[in-house]
Amino acid sequence: MTSGSSDFTVTELDADVQQARRNSVMAHSVVIMFKEMGLPQDMDDDLASVCTDLGDLWGAQKEFADRLQGMLKAERGWEMVGDALTDLRASIDHVAWHLKSVREPLTRIAEYAYGQADQG
Repeated sequence: MTSGSSDFTVTELDADVQQARRNSVMAHSVVIMFKEMGLPQDMDDDLASVCTDLGDLWGAQKEFADRLQGMLKAERGWEMVGDALTDLRASIDHVAWHLKSVREPLTRIAEYAYGQADQG
């Protein structure tokens, strides 16, 4: 995406849609793994949070790396640096939101997993 512009090209929108699909495939893979392992239905709310957050965090790390590389490879200029840092901050804020969101449900599922391991 081009910083400072609210107009997206078809290519940029296609890239966003493709990344969203990759994130959702990752999230779905998390759901499938836990359901195949027998995670009980009463933990579905936690699982929904965990799979969504992990899928988005997985995608966000790629976006962050791409933005950082873009800043380092771009032509030098203070306005560009300001725009790039603002974009990086938005990525960091996005990650921070998911990190906060995922903590409690992830902990509950981890505790369940350890409980199951102790029984096995």
